[in-house]
Amino acid sequence: MAAVNRSALRAFLRGLSWFFLAVAGLSFWVGGRAISEFGKVDRILAEFFGLSLAGIAGLLGYILKERADDLEDSSDSAAQ
Repeated sequence: MAAVNRSALRAFLRGLSWFFLAVAGLSFWVGGRAISEFGKVDRILAEFFGLSLAGIAGLLGYILKERADDLEDSSDSAAQ
């Protein structure tokens, strides 16, 4: 893969990972309350949905961050 494409992909993956980590943080803090208020869902069920969304988004953010780091490591080893 060309260095420019790899660099652009790495930047894209890092940006997307930060987006998912921000979504995870917001849904952890206010997700259950927002789902309960706007969706007219029972509060306990809404808290479960909010925590589930936070966990899934955090996991996706972590996976994307690690994938971007793997691209950086492989480009470093290819340059040597």
